[in-house]
Amino acid sequence: MVRALREHGFTGPILCDANRYSGRRRSTALAGVRAEWTAEQHDLGLTAVTDSGYLAEHDWAGLRRILSEASRQPGEVIAQLPLAARWFEHSVDGLVAELNHFGVPVAVAIEHAKDPFSVRYLIRGFLSLLAADVPVLLLRADVSAIAASFHGAHAAAIGTTVALRHVYPRGGPGTPRLPSIAAFVPRLLDYRPLTTLATQTPPGWSCDCPECAGRPLVTLARSPRPEATAFRHSLSAQLTLHAQLRNRPAPIAGWHELCATALAEHRTLAETLPDWHTPTNLRAWYQLTRDAVPDGVFHQDERAHG
Repeated sequence: MVRALREHGFTGPILCDANRYSGRRRSTALAGVRAEWTAEQHDLGLTAVTDSGYLAEHDWAGLRRILSEASRQPGEVIAQLPLAARWFEHSVDGLVAELNHFGVPVAVAIEHAKDPFSVRYLIRGFLSLLAADVPVLLLRADVSAIAASFHGAHAAAIGTTVALRHVYPRGGPGTPRLPSIAAFVPRLLDYRPLTTLATQTPPGWSCDCPECAGRPLVTLARSPRPEATAFRHSLSAQLTLHAQLRNRPAPIAGWHELCATALAEHRTLAETLPDWHTPTNLRAWYQLTRDAVPDGVFHQDERAHG
């Protein structure tokens, strides 16, 4: 896959995920990391990401093994930390201390039955983790990746499918049985199935991302290749959203305002669609950014953008 991307002219950074930490047969952190996996990535000219196993709550021995072995690998290496959600409740200070001790950049993927960023204690803990002395990346996320990038994450990745936007617990219900084709809706800050866009959202809703160029979102389902079109639209819309926030003088305040606007849109739709689901991560981010950012910052940002 890496060679194919390079042959097609992609020159941006690429990180490889061995995904040993998910599924019913997942490895645990104490299995360590494989030197041949990092060497293979280095041979491709990449910064290597370790093939770490799952880090259950309080698995300090597994955490130290991953970080220790990553620190001894030659070349540029990122230690992948597939963490249980409860690490972010009471263990963040100790986690930060271990990261600072080993001095290795880390890429965090968070296990949760639904969406880890729908839980306020987890967002608080994740933001505290970003205070570590090493770069912290976020993997396997959805739109919360954009918020994380403006709160101090070195980089953040949004999964292209629902299975790649989450790490589901082993033995749980597994990946939800959702329609396979979904698209990101900027006004809702959420993914919705193409069937929903065609039947339950206002037909006049359009998207100004470069892929859509102002066309109504309902046209995504009419594409000859709807899955490819939805993927290109979602990526383009998210990059556009990130660029718009980056250009604001106070991006965190801008994110807060986007959450407020999206929640209002969800409330309007829920008034006529009783089964409409409002993503809880937006509520959590809205409440925390409202508490964390002084009023003056919001007012300054609002004046700058009218």
